[in-house]
Amino acid sequence: MKQAVLLAGGEGKRLRPYTLNVPKPMLPIVHMPLLEYSIRHLKKYGIEEIYMTTCYLGEKIKDYFQDGSSLGVTITYLEEASPLGTAGGIFTARNNFLEPFLVMSGDAFTNINIHKVYEFHQRHQSKMTIISKKVKDPSAFGVCFTNEDGKLERFIEKPTDYVGNQVNTGIYILNPEILFTYFFGKTLDFSKDLIPALLNDNESVYVYNTNEYWRDIGNIAAYNQAREDALTNHYSNKKKLDHVRTEEKVYVTRLEVECPVDYKSIVLERLHHDGDFILESDSNLIISHYNGGWTRIINQESSGFLIYSQAEGKNLSKEFARYYQIKIKQWQKV
Repeated sequence: MKQAVLLAGGEGKRLRPYTLNVPKPMLPIVHMPLLEYSIRHLKKYGIEEIYMTTCYLGEKIKDYFQDGSSLGVTITYLEEASPLGTAGGIFTARNNFLEPFLVMSGDAFTNINIHKVYEFHQRHQSKMTIISKKVKDPSAFGVCFTNEDGKLERFIEKPTDYVGNQVNTGIYILNPEILFTYFFGKTLDFSKDLIPALLNDNESVYVYNTNEYWRDIGNIAAYNQAREDALTNHYSNKKKLDHVRTEEKVYVTRLEVECPVDYKSIVLERLHHDGDFILESDSNLIISHYNGGWTRIINQESSGFLIYSQAEGKNLSKEFARYYQIKIKQWQKV
């Protein structure tokens, strides 16, 4: 699979005021825009031909990524003068797709293994594969119901009552013939139009349920949680700290935070559950970050904690260190 479409035209009303002057997919997570994470993730799996639907503040996206060459990909912009729905821009550009391709929502923050999804798609001879994930609150998503083999049998968009929690992530693999068979006109939505039509015709639509990291950046709470996930390495697939190393042009930030002796055991317990780490001693540890940086936290016997954070950017190293400084203060109040 060599092609992908990123849906980057959304206005992001639930993320105001952040999105008043910034397109939702361009909101920064730590040190780069959400959309850049997606592009880098696609390239990791060999997908270098990228199409991007744009509408709201689309010029800001185009100005930032240009033709994609700086990231080693090619980007073609599918510009919409007015919103065409989640699928409308893709159907309008249907002649560009000659083999199965990936579609990813621009507000998806994920590390899903695309190769595994594509293998599933091919194995089931699926015309459309929906990536799903089980969530605690499904009310803002479409809920998928499948048979034992994973074939979609029923789909309920944003149910008012709890009916299940296997939700549509807004990430799909499509066979190109769908774009010619089910062309409804300009405005088209995956959940409201296309998926119900495919179900009605008993097409081979399968659901790949993932346990990997995925977060929909649909509101301010989710956006804040995504930033915290990135800082604490919950976004990364890496389980080892093989990237903790000394390099040139790195920055280290040193901070100190007070902590009474009686609260130290609580803080240390929370640190052990806050990310991937290497325990240097009974009370000192190194926490890995998704981008190759790290934070070392040293327990000072007679006072609080010393925090050393290393990253390839000065602001990023400060952000890592301040994150744990704030967390240690908060944990003392629990």
